Amino acid sequence: MKSTYIITGATSGIGKSLVLRLDAKTNHLILLARSSENLKKISKFLKFASVESISADLTDLTFMEKLKDLELNNIRGFVHCAGSESILPLRLISYDKFDSLMRLHVYSFVEIVKFIEKRKTPKDSYLTSIIALSSIASRDGGVGQTIYSASKASLESICKVLSKELAKKRIRLNTVLPGLVDTEMTERWRRKIGIKNKSDLHNMQLNGLIDPKEVAELIIYLLNDLSRQIVGTEIKIDSGGSKNKIF
Repeated sequence: MKSTYIITGATSGIGKSLVLRLDAKTNHLILLARSSENLKKISKFLKFASVESISADLTDLTFMEKLKDLELNNIRGFVHCAGSESILPLRLISYDKFDSLMRLHVYSFVEIVKFIEKRKTPKDSYLTSIIALSSIASRDGGVGQTIYSASKASLESICKVLSKELAKKRIRLNTVLPGLVDTEMTERWRRKIGIKNKSDLHNMQLNGLIDPKEVAELIIYLLNDLSRQIVGTEIKIDSGGSKNKIF
């Protein structure tokens, strides 16, 4: 039986790199992203995995009805890569903008975790690994990142608590906290804060921008049963590009 993996934000950045890496292992992939066109494009690149795609705006929680319509079993992993940048000074922060980013980063994550937990019993012997993509901004956000940093910090707190609650069902949760990664979202962030040249971003981290493939490789490790002792932790990819476990 193929292992099933659910990936949000599957068509760009770290999510895309992860999907291409999981394809080589002949898995059953459930891909969620906003653009149906981009979902079709990435599906054409996949050679080995079986794929089911859901085009949805994760800020609208009705996307869960589409997920529930799929008859999924043997869910071995869920990686929440969906995300958006937010650069707003305090005077421009509104309830609706805050709520929208929380829906994307946090509420949708919790709903999918609930979906997975409901379909697994303590008698199921396989491990399920859930990984939330956070950010070093959760601890050290810059000016204007109030909403973004708060939503990522919420993800980390949720994973710590649920790792204790769901351990009895052999479900484990971890978070990954990258620095600046060479993705479309980082590029949008660069333009919003007024950094003129992409090359200037390389000077903001000791080893330059992180390749999304590097983050994907770390996530692959956390999805693997060989990492079964890593439960309820955070993996930080710091400005020097090293990987540190923070317990």
